[in-house]
This record gives sequence, structure tokens and C-alpha cells, in this order.
Amino acid sequence: MATRLGIDYGTTRTVVSVVDDGRHPIAAFDDGGEFRDHIPGIAALVEGELLVGWAAARALADGTAQHAIRSIKRATATLPADAPVPGLPGITALALVTAFLADVRRAIVESSNVEIDADGILEVMAAVPASAASCQRWSTLEALRRAGFTPIGLINEPTAAAIEFAHRHLGELGKKSPKRYVVVYDLGGGTFDTSAVSLEGRRFELLASEGIGHLGGDDFDELIVRAAGREPTPALLERARAAKETLQPSTKRLLVDLDDGPAVTLDVADVYRRAEPLVAQTIAQTELLFGRLRERGIDPDDPRELGGIYLVGGGASFPAVARALRARFGRKLQLAAQPFAATAVGLAIAADPDAHVVLREAVTRHFGVWREGDSGDDKIFDPLIGKGTTSETDAPIVVRRRYRPTHAIGHLRFLECGSLDDGGQPIQDLVPWKDVYFPYDPALADRVELASVPNQRRPDLMTNEIAETYTFALDGTISVLIENRSRGYARSFDLGALR
Repeated sequence: MATRLGIDYGTTRTVVSVVDDGRHPIAAFDDGGEFRDHIPGIAALVEGELLVGWAAARALADGTAQHAIRSIKRATATLPADAPVPGLPGITALALVTAFLADVRRAIVESSNVEIDADGILEVMAAVPASAASCQRWSTLEALRRAGFTPIGLINEPTAAAIEFAHRHLGELGKKSPKRYVVVYDLGGGTFDTSAVSLEGRRFELLASEGIGHLGGDDFDELIVRAAGREPTPALLERARAAKETLQPSTKRLLVDLDDGPAVTLDVADVYRRAEPLVAQTIAQTELLFGRLRERGIDPDDPRELGGIYLVGGGASFPAVARALRARFGRKLQLAAQPFAATAVGLAIAADPDAHVVLREAVTRHFGVWREGDSGDDKIFDPLIGKGTTSETDAPIVVRRRYRPTHAIGHLRFLECGSLDDGGQPIQDLVPWKDVYFPYDPALADRVELASVPNQRRPDLMTNEIAETYTFALDGTISVLIENRSRGYARSFDLGALR
């Protein structure tokens, strides 16, 4: 049998949990005689050689790195696979993520305490932020495959943390328990997600999700560097992170070693004041999440139904975060025993067939298409799949459109976004997908390339009926069949993946 793992590919730390006879321990790695419970998401170029993980961290610390980034995940999150990575000349996004995950695999096989079966197959349950764009979801799965892993699933990070929460509190969540859901507050190194996940019947259904794609512990590191009067560099940010992780609720002074001069002592109260606007943004998103629960028949004002507000992710350990959340939400707050590792453990539990976990994820972003309007310049947005959509029968979601064309060519511009405004227009984290061209004019039916053909208004074509059938598969991929039903021709397009 293959070895099953949960891998939390994180912004600052990548953590591995193992499925081991009903247990889900965290993997430890031997790094030159020191045992580590994670692999840092750092990349560096040293004399043209790409280093990742602990080797890159050492190059960053000793100054031998000519180029470096301290967060592979954050740097590549919104980049297309073949896009160059800023700060690493000659390295593309997919190549970098693949190199990092290949290093994770090598460490698991060669220098960890994980017992690998003879055939060496490593099956992985992985996760991405709930707010992740489709390019990040696709590249994570593709990089895992290229690195030699066998992906068995990709779920949202807050859902994985909710699974770990439920597993830890099974005694409190029996059939007669009034607790219906848990809210996960997941503040990682580079992203913030807050999600409500159902606990009923051990079916982990994502009820609602909100988030901020670029807010996390890295931002606290930057404000510490700036409080010390310096401009951020990867090396200084790493020293700020190390100092930040020494903070305790009672700490009054923070000593930051800048390495090229005397250490700087900062007033912790001033650091927390600087962090207040960032923390306030996360609280606003969490309050928005609670408001959305009414749409799902849940009373957010009934404390009996709430299992807890579960704090996970490295950023959740920052004392200013817990202080602000406690002031707003009171006693329902629960900090994970291992904030850095809760997601990885939840992933391993989800990967464990003996845990009998039933997952039901919801779409976490809106997906739609810009179409030509009645006039040549108008563009109309058609929301096809809404944020929060689930399949009631665990079958693919199918969306259909029928219309009569007014142009010679259908130019469909697909996109995803984090939210829609009151008028149904896309806002927040817009990510364009591919453009699709379909010949409404039967005279163009056999023409393959249509992008260069002038698209004229053709009211005479309204005698044709066009049908679009979108299939949103269980793996998150979307395809569309476009037909001219009046003239009997059609084309199919694979659009990509969305979750």
C-alpha cells in the first residue's frame, strides 16, 4: 500500500502529517543533525543554482544568495504557470513550486521519520486557501504530480482545520450536540481565510467563506522591520519573523537582531498599534461571514450552535490577533494546540479511509463571462456559477444558457472574482480566464481561428438558436459545449479549474 500524507504547503512553513494506523503525527526532518517540524518556503539563487527550503534559508542568512524570496507560495499565488517569478531571474512560477515540492518529497523519503512503503508511492491530500484563484489550485496539483507525489484530493485550508478541530473534540460533537458549525479563522503567512464549516453528521460542508488574498504574518514582519527604521529585505524580514515568534502575551519589549548593526529594541505596544488596521480587516471579514450564515438557515446569534472560533495558521499566534479577537468574540475563541500544524493534521485525517470523513466543499469564488451586448461596444457580465454553490447530489453542476445572437462571432471572456457588487458586476480579486470564440455565423462554422476575424453586428443571425452547456465537474474543472442548434454544429472547450 502507498503511504498517505497530508501536506500543508504553506507561505512560511510547509508541514507534513502522516496517516499511521489511526494516528496522524507530524513528520520530523533531520537537517544536518537538527530535527525540524517543517520546511521553510524560501527560495534563493546562489551562483545560478536554485536552492529551496532549508538550503535557501541558510543562503539567505549567511548572505551568499544573489537573489532570494522568502515566500514561494505568496510570490507565485496569482501568477500563470509560465510567468517569471519576480526576484528570481529565469525561474517560472510552476518550475519554482515544482522544485520546492520535489525538495519536500526528497526530505520525506531521505531524511524524515516517515516510514515509506517499498513501492515508494506517496499519496497526498493537499490544500489551498479558500480564496485561492484557479491558477493557484491548478499549479498546486500539477506541481505535486511533477514532484513525484500522487494527489488524491485538494480541499480548502479552513475545511482541513475544521476536520482537525472536530477530530480533537469528537466527545463534544455527538448526535445530540447542538453545535452545528465551527468558524475557522486561518491567518497564515500570506493569506487570511475565515470559513464556516458544518459539523453535523461528520459531513464537513463548507457553508460560507470570506478572505483576503494578501494579508498574513508576512505583513506583521514588514511592519516590525519598518518600526525598526529599516526598509524590508528578505533577510531582514526573516529576522523580524524570528523575533516576532518569541512574543508572549506579557512581552513588553521586542529585540530585533538586524545582523549588520546593534539589535533594535521595540516597544511591543507600538508594534501592536501598527498591526491594528491589519487585524481589523480580518475581523471585518469574519463578521461578514457570520452575516452570511443566515442565508444557510443558521442563527449566528445563537451561541449553542457555534462549536467555536478556531484560530489556526502562523499569524494566529501573534498576540495582537488573539487580543483583538477576544475583545470582539469573547469566550468562543479557541487557539489550535499546534496552529502551524492543524491544517496538515486535518488533511491527513481527510486522507485516512478509516476516519470516514465526508467532505462537501462549496465554490469559493464567482465564475462568469463577459458577452457582447446589443451594440458593438457594450459588454454584459453573465454570472454562471455563484460563490457558495454546492451540488445537492454530489454530481457535476450543470448550467445552461440559450439565446439568439446579434453578432457574427461569439467572443466569450471568462473570469472569476471574489465578490459581486449590488448590480451583479464582478469586483475583488478579478482573475481573467481564457477567451473563447464561437462562430454564430454558419458561414464561419469550419473556420478554426476566429480571433482575427472582424466581429460585425448581424441582426439577421437572430434566426439561429445558440445553446451553451457548462459542466462543473467534481474535481473543479469546467467545460462548455456551445451549439448552433438551428444549423447543427458545435464546439467544446475545456476552460480550467475553479474552487
